[in-house]
Amino acid sequence: MKKRYILILLIFISCTPKAKDKEETVVKAQDVVELAGDMPEKTNNTSFDSIIREIKIKSIPLVDKTNFDSFIDPDDYNEVNIEALKLKKLYPNFDKEGYNYKAIASYRIELSKEFYTIVITIRKGDNEMESVLINYDLIGNIIDSKVISYDEIAEGQSRIESKIEENKLTINNILWIDKKKIETTSFQIKTNGKIEPISQEENLIDSVIEQLNLDKLKIKEEFIVSKVQPHNPNETIVVIPEIAGEDDEHLFELNSYIVLVDNTTQKITHKYFESSKTNGWVSDAVVLSEILIDTAPYIIAQNTRAFGVRVFHYGMSKPNPYSNRTISLFVKSGDTLKKVLHNYDVEDYGGEWDTQCAGESTSIKNTLIMSKEKTNTYFDIIVKSTVLESKTFVDENGECDEESKTSSKTTVLQFDGKEYVKK
Repeated sequence: MKKRYILILLIFISCTPKAKDKEETVVKAQDVVELAGDMPEKTNNTSFDSIIREIKIKSIPLVDKTNFDSFIDPDDYNEVNIEALKLKKLYPNFDKEGYNYKAIASYRIELSKEFYTIVITIRKGDNEMESVLINYDLIGNIIDSKVISYDEIAEGQSRIESKIEENKLTINNILWIDKKKIETTSFQIKTNGKIEPISQEENLIDSVIEQLNLDKLKIKEEFIVSKVQPHNPNETIVVIPEIAGEDDEHLFELNSYIVLVDNTTQKITHKYFESSKTNGWVSDAVVLSEILIDTAPYIIAQNTRAFGVRVFHYGMSKPNPYSNRTISLFVKSGDTLKKVLHNYDVEDYGGEWDTQCAGESTSIKNTLIMSKEKTNTYFDIIVKSTVLESKTFVDENGECDEESKTSSKTTVLQFDGKEYVKK
């Protein structure tokens, strides 16, 4: 058969010396049709377990680019048991006249001990073929599936290629019209075998983690945050907390990675790193419970806008309640980020009480306002503070009563050339 293919190809080329790639592909496709027509399909009731053992295993990660050029020689094919692999559930028209479906190859990948994963290539008539990734439970029932590659030679305008990783599918839909266009979608392969879409945000975060060369197992996922810049929709702020030390749920230290990402390319454009030894991202008796991104318009210089990262801690002591929220400000500096304000209190609350009634507390809330005055080319920051002092006590009737008073004050922060400090 291979000699016949070579002879056909040589005759074709000799007759049309200026033949285009698409025309050459058609010749190859004709051989694919002939070869596939000679391939037997197993349709008996051989057990699923025995079928699984016969399918060759490929290691991951791998890229599947199955196309007509992948099936030139007879040994490019292998037998596929239609019934045991329940392919007619995915392709209800498999046996219907005129569809001319043919299962021509398969391989297996090991993603889990809880389910089997098989990739099967289906030829759909003379001009189309696709490979579908199928997850089966341990007794052979289909859990989920996804087409991971596709090729067609009628017009030659579309292809699908995919990257398969341990728990992720990245699928590229490729379309040629005026120029090549690639649309990428990502899916997570869950521990139960289900295949679920990954949001653009999740995909972006995964890309950032990969670029930073971080171990996902050493990231405190519940504190990952991202936010699109309101003044630049093509740019996203991403905060990645890396575990520097951890004893239990509330005792840990986090290194901080703060980056800006181009939404189109998903490439990091600016990066900042700080160790847990200096960033204050430590959780102990005072629990770190929240990290947020603040994109208020902190215009700290002409044509220079900062963004904030807020961190919230609270104390677990009932007799001595405590909570604190800080903000740090960052600006672009070349291809990095520079911290210009370090862990400044925007909320601070503390007090003492007998856990019944009597006690006192102080709450301070700070608002940052950009001034028109400059120091070292950066605008000063005016901090307006509202202070609430409260006292609770048992009154003469034996009831719990409260007295409070509110005051305010103003502080100015000035840039010393490196960061903002109190004037």
